[in-house]
Amino acid sequence: MNTLAAPETLPASASRALHPTRPIRPTRRDVWDLLSAALAAFADTPDKRAAWQGARGAAEQWRFSTGPADLDIWCNDEASACLATALTDLGAARVQHADHPRRLRHASYAIETNDGLAVIDLTVGDLRVGPVLLVPEADVRTTHDGLGAPVLTGIAAAADRFVRPLLRGRIVDGARLAQARTAWATTGETEREAFTARMRSQLGRSVAAGIATTLGGSNPPLDLKKKARTALTRASLRPASLSSTWQQRHTILPARGKAGVLGLTTKGCIVVLVGTDGSGKSTVAAEIDQRLRDIEIPTTSVYMGMARGNLPGVALARKVLGVSPAGDHAPTESVTATKTPSPDTLDHAMVRRAAAWYYAAEYVYRYWRDIRPGLKNGGVVISDRYVYDLRESPWPKSRASRVAELLMPRPDVLVLPDAPDRLIHARKPERPASEQAAQQARFRELVESDPARTASLTVDTSGMSRAHIDPVANVVTAVVASLHRMH
Repeated sequence: MNTLAAPETLPASASRALHPTRPIRPTRRDVWDLLSAALAAFADTPDKRAAWQGARGAAEQWRFSTGPADLDIWCNDEASACLATALTDLGAARVQHADHPRRLRHASYAIETNDGLAVIDLTVGDLRVGPVLLVPEADVRTTHDGLGAPVLTGIAAAADRFVRPLLRGRIVDGARLAQARTAWATTGETEREAFTARMRSQLGRSVAAGIATTLGGSNPPLDLKKKARTALTRASLRPASLSSTWQQRHTILPARGKAGVLGLTTKGCIVVLVGTDGSGKSTVAAEIDQRLRDIEIPTTSVYMGMARGNLPGVALARKVLGVSPAGDHAPTESVTATKTPSPDTLDHAMVRRAAAWYYAAEYVYRYWRDIRPGLKNGGVVISDRYVYDLRESPWPKSRASRVAELLMPRPDVLVLPDAPDRLIHARKPERPASEQAAQQARFRELVESDPARTASLTVDTSGMSRAHIDPVANVVTAVVASLHRMH
């Protein structure tokens, strides 16, 4: 069971730190206030334990940072479920997740703030680096440092401030090393010996001795970092750890050329906008594009509507045969608000059948020509319309539509801009109101069927609902989550 996302609620004192005056895009201070209040409230709740990680004062400094700097929190299962729900409600996207009991359990959340993406990393249960156990959850101690929320103390603080970065390839110095040494010195002899023995059994005698002498006040051995990284690799490849290492390979291997704005491995994302004329596709697409560019995510915009006469030979054929442009047929009285137009009501059936296959081939070709290049290196392609238009015209319910949808990838995020039918018609009165309403109803059914890989969403474009305060926030969250999907 995934304990990192269980439905829980924050204490009232923490919730009041942000709501009900939530800005369109929260500041880092807003996020920090919410989390700090939650951690302070957990101190009075026996079953929920949490504390800031890292150097003393690092969490407070995070409020004023820019870029994807991590805000690190240690917590137990009960507190992690509560924090995960709070972050999700705030619009955060989960961009990393590991929950194997023999490795580090953690979840990373990225949230769109007024100065770019911010990252909150939750470490759950035992303090670990990969498969290496630093401190069991039962031995983790926390204390208040006078700044409000709890911090790690004792052997947990020493391991978190020095050993954790060491195994990740960095020897800390300055204030952080001094804090680790102070935490080590204030820990009882029995705990220090137990910790050293645990390091010796997992990392070897040389690395364990180097850690102990450094925390005791000596200069770290020159080869300590190299030996520690080698020992971590050996621990990861032991038979008992090999299965979990393979499962977490996507988070272990360096991102390199596939690194996104957060430095994590990313995959491309297709955002598809559907909807009848006048629903607001162009406006929503422009807002999504700008919001993603604001957080330094590369985007490409394409139009995937049918060419409606611009394909070679099609316009001439229509003139000769008197066939109306694809999709511009007028519905008869037999067409209801939720039914696709019947082929029996359309003229030139053979021509329309042939056109459906022609357009199906064109959709596949335009995907490879226009969309696929934009997905390289974790890019986002925002597509106005998609292959779903073939369901309605030029030949409704054509087999060509089903074939094209099988050949083309599902969108990662499907977006339907929506508003009351009368408002949509007022924006585009050139088409019959009944036709617009029937088509929009079918697009609503499409969203309800949830064909997208990550999320199928409706964006209010009427300006009349509370969701209009930030209509595309959920879309941005879904895109960020989709970019970091590993499977």
